[in-house]
Amino acid sequence: MQTPMQQFLRVLRCAAPYRSRIILAVVSLILIAVLNAVSIGSLQPIFDGLFAAEGVGSGISLPGPIMALLGERLVRFQTFLQAHRISTLTFIGGALFVVFVAKGALIYIQQLQLRYVAEGIQRDVRNDLYAHLHTLSLDFFVRRPTGEIMSRLNSDVESLGDASTELFRNALREPFNIIGLIALLFLIKWQLALLSLLVLPVAILPIVKFGSKIRRRSTRVQEGRAELNTILQETISGVRIVKAFGMEEYERKRYRHASEQLFKAVMRIAKVDALTSPVLEVLGSVGIVVAIWVGGYLVFSKSLTPGAFMAFLGALASLYQPVKRISQINNNIQRGMAGAARVFELMDLHSDVVEQSDAVTLGRMQEGIRFQRVSFAYEPGRTVLRDISFGAKLGEIVAIVGSSGAGKSTMVNLIPRFYDPTEGVITIDGVDILRTTLSSLRAQMGIVTQDTILFDDTIFNNITYGQRDVTARVVAEAARIANAEEFIEALPARYDTRIGERGVRLSGGEKQRIAIARAILKNPPILILDEATSALDAESERLVQEALDRLMQNRTTFVIAHRLSTVIRADKILVLDGGCCAEQGTHPELMSKGGVYCRLYNTQFARV
Repeated sequence: MQTPMQQFLRVLRCAAPYRSRIILAVVSLILIAVLNAVSIGSLQPIFDGLFAAEGVGSGISLPGPIMALLGERLVRFQTFLQAHRISTLTFIGGALFVVFVAKGALIYIQQLQLRYVAEGIQRDVRNDLYAHLHTLSLDFFVRRPTGEIMSRLNSDVESLGDASTELFRNALREPFNIIGLIALLFLIKWQLALLSLLVLPVAILPIVKFGSKIRRRSTRVQEGRAELNTILQETISGVRIVKAFGMEEYERKRYRHASEQLFKAVMRIAKVDALTSPVLEVLGSVGIVVAIWVGGYLVFSKSLTPGAFMAFLGALASLYQPVKRISQINNNIQRGMAGAARVFELMDLHSDVVEQSDAVTLGRMQEGIRFQRVSFAYEPGRTVLRDISFGAKLGEIVAIVGSSGAGKSTMVNLIPRFYDPTEGVITIDGVDILRTTLSSLRAQMGIVTQDTILFDDTIFNNITYGQRDVTARVVAEAARIANAEEFIEALPARYDTRIGERGVRLSGGEKQRIAIARAILKNPPILILDEATSALDAESERLVQEALDRLMQNRTTFVIAHRLSTVIRADKILVLDGGCCAEQGTHPELMSKGGVYCRLYNTQFARV
């Protein structure tokens, strides 16, 4: 777990690609601070020179040598102002206009550059986080709610972006203004500046204290947003079940409760946030009261000119505004850092499935697959597979049967390395799959599962998913083999028809056939079919099964089977019972044994 300072430095490192823009913005900020100080500081000679009879030199508190150098010139400047008051007013007005135009141009430059930096950081982090998600193993997505993952990618990244915006757009600006104004105060009267600014170190305490509280409470806000996203995602994706069971009111109450908890968490932050400005206002008023009382006394005693006093008060009043903004900026940064902590936590997760640095590229399978004493547990003490050993040659059909929870899906998930065995070895053509590149391993496989996954895109793009430079003719042939051509051709836009999220605009059987066409197009040496034909009607199943028979030639096929026809014609049947391979063999061999398979056949398959 990183400390807040480490997380803050990590956000700063995200700005490394934007050094040149930051440098340009910093130069602009320095010039803006100088122009601010000049515009306020000019009040003294202007006021004294135009409206006072006293020498201005006595109102400046500079080191002796500098005062000796400038004092005479300042007196001459005052004399000139008094002799040419009307023309001087015209000149000063024009000069100030030029100063403010230059200041406006510099503000535009620094705001544009720092906005680019802040938005660029947010874009980069979002892209990096999304890319990192694809490196994580399947186990991560099984354990984490989809809504929480989406919240980290959206809400938390946005919070990090808000922190970087405050940091690079505002936090960089105010220190330069503060430094420039403090320097001006000391130039006017350093003794008065010391007295007036004694309250400044005290103001740091509430800034730090309030920021720390806001950071802690902001973490709960981010968690609350993630919970809302999870509820929203679940109810939208499961809307049919919600309506079918009449659970609308229950879900409304669940959402309202989570929303209320989020509201309370936000208001706890608001209470602290609202305290910041009044506390600093009170502290700032102490400094201003001191300046008015002591400064007024110095004016009465002729130790300070009225112009210097006016310039000092103007600079002091201007100083407390950026100090208050710094406090507000700190609060906003702390809110954003709570989101940044959650983003970095996710970025620092590592996949359980790791490609070795010396991994080899696996060529197209020529011989077969072998499991050698393979065991697997999702977590310690929760063993799902125990000591599984078997071989599957090229072209063989392996049916995997067993009761629900026996480990059938888990076993086939080990082949493409969605998970890695906790014990044992899986080889393809004698090569341990842990020693191969993930891309070359998964290129060997076509997968069709019960839970058909399609994307909100066209039928053409769903069939060609993962393939490049595929012609329409080849896609149409794959659709024909999968018995999908007829219904596709009947659609208004045919292969250019968008099918909605998860293929919601298609029937279950149509979705299955699109998924089968996708597997056919990939032309892999290994097929993993999780009841690929289960959603088809009898006629479609017959046609698709014929196509799959042709597709299975010279390919190794693993079928998680519930259908009698699939089981009987398999070259090898694996019977899983309690995570173990209780039996294996052909249908006649296993029936003759009268064991687990025979009982399973009589209770599960024979009635089909």
